[in-house]
Amino acid sequence: MNSKNQEQNPFKPTEEQKRLALHDAVFYEILFAFGVCTHDETDYCSWEHVNFSRMGHARALYAFFETSIVDRDTRRQRQKDYDDVVSEDFGFAASKFQRPDDRERLNKDLFHLTYSRLRHFKVSQYKPWPDTILGGLHEPCVEFIKHLLQHKSEFGSTEDFTKWDLLLKALTSGRELRIGRAFTRTGAQPAWSFNLGRQLDSGRSELTRWLPKAEQK
Repeated sequence: MNSKNQEQNPFKPTEEQKRLALHDAVFYEILFAFGVCTHDETDYCSWEHVNFSRMGHARALYAFFETSIVDRDTRRQRQKDYDDVVSEDFGFAASKFQRPDDRERLNKDLFHLTYSRLRHFKVSQYKPWPDTILGGLHEPCVEFIKHLLQHKSEFGSTEDFTKWDLLLKALTSGRELRIGRAFTRTGAQPAWSFNLGRQLDSGRSELTRWLPKAEQK
């Protein structure tokens, strides 16, 4: 198929594909970008695992909110298997985030092994990861969930949105979202546990805070 035919036949996911992607993959990305599992807050390795995972999910959401359907169709002309889910699939307009430095740090310092990382050695202390990577996503995700809840009939049954309603309440609480999901002998339980943790300094999602370990006597 040539590019002209691709323009005439743009990629269009089915309603069933959109429903399944929304309630599985999109929910998963938002939940794990903002949710924090139980971990040892005095251990650096635990802090790194939890927060680097969250920033990975954040990067997927950056693309989800910034890529328009037109952008996706244009890219498919060069990459035939490009089929990213985008917010416009659900009637939520794409928009660019005004934090190019955060995007560069995600790309250069986390998801690509680059020589650009060496720039941090020029300062006396390694540059900490900013809360803005998650904080900048907070409002778009809240508005997206509100949009979904106003259009339930278009994207599933009322039961499909119970977990979205719980997620929205947690994200608008001003407190850290604590999540859990137990394993049984047959695998993970279907239900998530949502609890509220510490008060967030900005009222928006941010990286977890570490605690100093008590000195051993």
